[in-house]
Amino acid sequence: MSISVPVDTQSLLGSLYDGVMLPNGFQEFIESLCSVFESKSATLVTRNSSTQDVKGLWIFGPSLDSYVQEYASEDMLSQHIMTEPISLFYASNLDVPYPEDFPSTRFYQEWLVPQGIAYATGATVLREGDWLTQLFLQRSPSHLPFTRSDVDQLNNLVPHLQRAIQMRQRFTELQLGQNFLASSLDVLAMPTLLFDEHGRVVHVNRSGETILKERRDCWVTDGHLFTRDAVVNRHMNRELTNAIRASHGDIASAPNEVVVLQRSGGMPLSFMLTPLKVSTPTTEVVKRLFGLSRAEAELAVALCCGKTLEDAAQERGTSTHTTRTQLKHIFQKTGTKRQTDLVAMLLSSPAYFLAQTGQ
Repeated sequence: MSISVPVDTQSLLGSLYDGVMLPNGFQEFIESLCSVFESKSATLVTRNSSTQDVKGLWIFGPSLDSYVQEYASEDMLSQHIMTEPISLFYASNLDVPYPEDFPSTRFYQEWLVPQGIAYATGATVLREGDWLTQLFLQRSPSHLPFTRSDVDQLNNLVPHLQRAIQMRQRFTELQLGQNFLASSLDVLAMPTLLFDEHGRVVHVNRSGETILKERRDCWVTDGHLFTRDAVVNRHMNRELTNAIRASHGDIASAPNEVVVLQRSGGMPLSFMLTPLKVSTPTTEVVKRLFGLSRAEAELAVALCCGKTLEDAAQERGTSTHTTRTQLKHIFQKTGTKRQTDLVAMLLSSPAYFLAQTGQ
């Protein structure tokens, strides 16, 4: 049944902004969005407008493996969106030119039909150079097509999506900026690159820099890794997508293939992608470092792990009122005023360093 009344905006926005600091990011928001808009699946991806390379960030529904490998450049809705203004949703059944030609395309017959998808809507939420952050919702044949009312309500979410995604990027930058693993990579003889959850290269060790500086077989442009082989690029992005999903807790998506790039005049380059989990401060260290009670330290660490006040209260068997009182005491003792400030301070404190080194 198609939506004809306003959605529960407050609940949806709460789920969106909670995702800024949750370990699994916007996964719960994507699932809630699917439920509210009565859709079969939803995906939040980054796409290169020039090469059509796609990296999946948060996915609810069918796997993107074959889409990334073979069909991304044939997606008529995606191609239409890239020619239109950003920050607006467009629907396959409302806005794509010549919809009568759609069922005869390879993309429709070989990917959409087997996935059970009949209708889709999507938008470019953010753009950084050639890289687009896009959100898509898909409905099955048993659903009614998307309506203008659906599209208008999704458009109302776009400013919040932009703000939340940018906040999430800043949050992960703070985490990676304090990740002492990055500096330790320089001692490795094996070329090693560290990616963030948006598929961008955030650190390259010295051995890796030597290869990338040649710009012959592989290189980094605008923070993204490219090779001279388009097929290898797609394979790499598929495995990187799986690594990102595994880092968010989807263990079934862990990458399991080695990506091989043949080189002219040299041995092949083999890329193996492995998800990493960012450490968080321990209760005992935070307690001693900031003079907190054990209950206050437990709450501070829970917030640093992305838990909400309500989650922390429920897990520790206390009331929300008590938890809010403890948070006020934490703010007083740490000199912070907001939860985001508290988390940022913990991630830049010696407590985070000790967590990284296992002490």
